[in-house]
Amino acid sequence: MVKKFTKSLDMLRRALKVTPVGSQTYSKSASYLSGPHTPYFMDHGRGSHVWDIDGNEYIDFILGLGPVTVGYDNPEVNEAISRQLKKGITFSQATSLEVELAEKLVDIIPCAEMVRFVKNGGDATTAAVRLSRAYTGRDMVAVCGYHGMHDWYIGSTVLNRGVPKSVQNLTKTFDYNDISSLEKLFGKYPGKFAAVILEPTQGDPPKDNFLGKVKSLCRKNGAVLIFDEVVSGFRVALGGAQEYYKVTPDLAAIGKGMGNGLPISAVAGKKDILKLIEDGIFISTTFGGEALSLAGSMKTIEILERPGSFPHIWKVSSKLADGSMNLVKSKGLGDIISMFGLPPHSGLIFKSAGKLASLDLLAVYQQKLLMSGILTVGINNFCLATTMKDVDMHLDAVDQALDDIRVAIERDSIRGIVEGKRITPIFKRN
Repeated sequence: MVKKFTKSLDMLRRALKVTPVGSQTYSKSASYLSGPHTPYFMDHGRGSHVWDIDGNEYIDFILGLGPVTVGYDNPEVNEAISRQLKKGITFSQATSLEVELAEKLVDIIPCAEMVRFVKNGGDATTAAVRLSRAYTGRDMVAVCGYHGMHDWYIGSTVLNRGVPKSVQNLTKTFDYNDISSLEKLFGKYPGKFAAVILEPTQGDPPKDNFLGKVKSLCRKNGAVLIFDEVVSGFRVALGGAQEYYKVTPDLAAIGKGMGNGLPISAVAGKKDILKLIEDGIFISTTFGGEALSLAGSMKTIEILERPGSFPHIWKVSSKLADGSMNLVKSKGLGDIISMFGLPPHSGLIFKSAGKLASLDLLAVYQQKLLMSGILTVGINNFCLATTMKDVDMHLDAVDQALDDIRVAIERDSIRGIVEGKRITPIFKRN
């Protein structure tokens, strides 16, 4: 069935008049999906499926950029939220939910001895950096990955407008799986680094004990090791990548998957570092103890703790990852297309081919999947509601998309294949 986007396009015109880029989140904006077969505005979700405001149905492999881990409209999570809603949302004092959820996180996350709740992943990474600076008495931070919108990190990227030079100069980057790049930073700025922060799993898994070597370098140089587990937490394992790889950091930033779409995150870690909050290190927010998110997170984690939860996520995600790469190889595209990440957060990434940039090929790929009812930006997330049937339909769409890519490469052009403009992501991984 041909999809119509009349309401979405009308809403986009309205949105662009009152909202920069037409969305509150860059990665949910019109520039991030290849038009014109794009559902810019959603109406509701159920399980692993979503419906846009025009009534078009999609199997969602974006899942809110990762937070939806048990599925949309989950009755158990809904009931936990509804039960708390009748009691209240935000109070003048703390609630027992703060204690109960913190205790749960201490039980399941290897590094967690104490916990501080915030709202966004960037809030958690920023809290971890501030604590590290206070703990060490140093200012500089070494980064490897994406860590949010706050000045200390974004100043080290190409999106550094508005960030003072003095702040930009405090953050230095190193390369994932290249321990020598971090050694060089410690050598160039001896005794200066308060922390090393990285996403513990990225496009490739850590090689040659990379995470263990990073931890050893931090110990040797007196820096705090922070794992940014906003993406990997509650996705690759209940205790995150630190559980999966058996390397325990000093601090971890968690979020996204712990709330099944609710706005909640936290910094967790060693007690002697977190206790600094009691000694003048100000990490405090009005909504840190907002009760609906705490209640929903408790239920989400309870569901994820059940024996079959993570085996299911790995099963469906591995089938898609393996099946996609088998199709890539069968069509002779292995030199141009590769697989990003561990299966629970994975997808095909593209190299340039002839005159075609990687984003040209991604646009071809993404458009065919959208037309087939698969909602993805290329990198996929999975939830407990994702089914094998969902994956089979995704693979059918991948098969067709790869055929279109072969045609584009043969023509050395996407003209006549991609309609509208190609995507222009703010942080591109493809």
